[in-house]
Amino acid sequence: MGSIDPFIMQLVIVPLVVIGFGVAVSIVTKKLFIAPIITLILNLMYEFSYFKILYPELPMNFSSWNIIYPILSFIISWVLLSFFKKKINHEM
Repeated sequence: MGSIDPFIMQLVIVPLVVIGFGVAVSIVTKKLFIAPIITLILNLMYEFSYFKILYPELPMNFSSWNIIYPILSFIISWVLLSFFKKKINHEM
């Protein structure tokens, strides 16, 4: 059994997991700022472990995904929290 293609890992699996978890925590806590923080922490942990395991001799180098993923999670959380807030206010 082979390993997961790094292209699929970085563009599909990692974003779904880190953004999804950040958005989920944001919705549960009803706090918008939580989503980008959780997303950033999870992605930094992934990149740190990825580099330390596969390239221990190279200096640490973080990618631009550490900016893009938190922005995306913030936008998704903002839209979802706004939707839920309108839905709750509309039902009352």
